[in-house]
Amino acid sequence: MLKTEPVLVNGVRVLGPYEIDQLRDSIPQIYLKTIFDVCFWSGMRYVEVQRLHSHPEWWWKVRRTIHLPEEAQKKAKRKQLERYVHPIPAQLENVLDYFFRNKKPPSRSAWNENLLRWTKRAGLDPLGMSSKTTRKSIESWMITADMPLNVICLRQGHDSLTSMMHYQGLPFTDGEKVEIRRRLAGWN
Repeated sequence: MLKTEPVLVNGVRVLGPYEIDQLRDSIPQIYLKTIFDVCFWSGMRYVEVQRLHSHPEWWWKVRRTIHLPEEAQKKAKRKQLERYVHPIPAQLENVLDYFFRNKKPPSRSAWNENLLRWTKRAGLDPLGMSSKTTRKSIESWMITADMPLNVICLRQGHDSLTSMMHYQGLPFTDGEKVEIRRRLAGWN
């Protein structure tokens, strides 16, 4: 398999499905894989994942939703005071119980160092890898999978202009597009 060039959005790496697999497979501890899964499949900011860990009541099991109240976000330029990650995909739902029993997520700087180490271990180019990678990757996947833009924007807390400017038309290969659509089947 040919090595693909890194895709960047504003200097942050966006991963395709096979790169996600390679990176995830390089994470040695199960609890860190779980944190990675929560970051990726929820599309939440890393700081929101850290806060979620301290607030399991934000996970509404029956509604298959993560409710992020105002205090979960605290981002100055956020578009929504609160938001809902809904519906929770099976890939996320399957790890949430374990996530809340896990050790708390490490600091953002430690997480960034971990990501760089795992990226190199996986044989991937570390260019642009950061705690923002998982969020930008899943949003670009949702757009590639033709999810309705309003659903993506509400879930991610963006306005449509932001999404249109940053995430549409990214150069995934045809094979990556097929795999992204397969993995997100049933999300919308």
